[in-house]
Amino acid sequence: MAGTDDDPTARPSERERQWTASRTAARLLSNERPVTAGERLATLAASPHAAALEPVDLYGGGIVERLEARIAHLLGKPAALWFPTGTMAQQATLQVWAARRGSRRVAVHPLHHTQLQEEGAFAELSALEAVHPTTERRHPTADELRAIDGPLAAAVVELPMQELGYVLPTWEEYAAFAEAARECGIPLHVDGARLWESRTRFGRSAAEIAAEADSVYVSMYKGVGGISGALVAAPADVIEEARGWRTRYGGNVFQQFPAVVAALDGLDARLDRMDAWVRHAAVVAEGLRRLPELRIEGDLPHINEFWVSCDLPAASINTAVLQHLEATGDRWLHGWWTDGGASVAEATIRDDALSWTADDVAAAGRAVLDRAHSLTA
Repeated sequence: MAGTDDDPTARPSERERQWTASRTAARLLSNERPVTAGERLATLAASPHAAALEPVDLYGGGIVERLEARIAHLLGKPAALWFPTGTMAQQATLQVWAARRGSRRVAVHPLHHTQLQEEGAFAELSALEAVHPTTERRHPTADELRAIDGPLAAAVVELPMQELGYVLPTWEEYAAFAEAARECGIPLHVDGARLWESRTRFGRSAAEIAAEADSVYVSMYKGVGGISGALVAAPADVIEEARGWRTRYGGNVFQQFPAVVAALDGLDARLDRMDAWVRHAAVVAEGLRRLPELRIEGDLPHINEFWVSCDLPAASINTAVLQHLEATGDRWLHGWWTDGGASVAEATIRDDALSWTADDVAAAGRAVLDRAHSLTA
């Protein structure tokens, strides 16, 4: 009968078990401890940004303008504009550059978010045409940008490139690409969803990175840890034109103060922590590289996130990670998926990972992978 102990549908799924065990785990190697909606709301209610004596935002204003001013200052740009999503933020910005340049052609890597994860909105909704400086699995070069025939609306650089496992160019390569765009009279737009985390490897401030570009998008829910939302920083006239596109795309939302409070809290608490995260990612990677089943591309990690691959089945590794967590209280690298015949996981190093030494990472990984081998056999 349904609901009895013999009914498999009444048993917690692996995902439910993972969520429950992760909340009380002794240590987490990757990402953060899950919270309930009530816990998240309580944190927001206790925020000093929520306690400010000001009315809630109505189609912007108030706390939204405070966040916009803060991001403009951090990125060294005259103005910034809030968007409910990064997808909308970048499409709106590219629309501005396309109208100004009289071209719909955008130089962008085929592995960029606009090309892979937005259901064709780049062409179908925004009527933009992608021009690929290179199709190789690396950042495009300055010479490749110069070699593109015909007018371009803009050139896009992603810092870092997610689909390569969060790969950054060198500072010299980035600066050269920006200089090539200036020589060609092409606006440079930076997809800086993880720009904050890129400061350590570049050895530059966020404003110094942004100074090479004409417009910069930053996320408020990735490393910053907010609920949702993004901002674009650019010259004031560009921002005013982007404001119109935000309305056209349906992004001029009635009230967004919860997401904005979370963003401000994240900027307060996390920007100064990111350098420690990035530096400790190298420690974690050292431990993972001791395990012969695992592969980490090139000289990664470049930021506090990087990809790890393995030939064992993803389902077996995920089950083994859960069993190890329930047995020891330690959550090793979790959330494996299948990509191109290999299993892949994303390591995201934040405060919970800082207590793990390379020896800890390797020892827990050896135990997990031995379990995965036995589950596969």
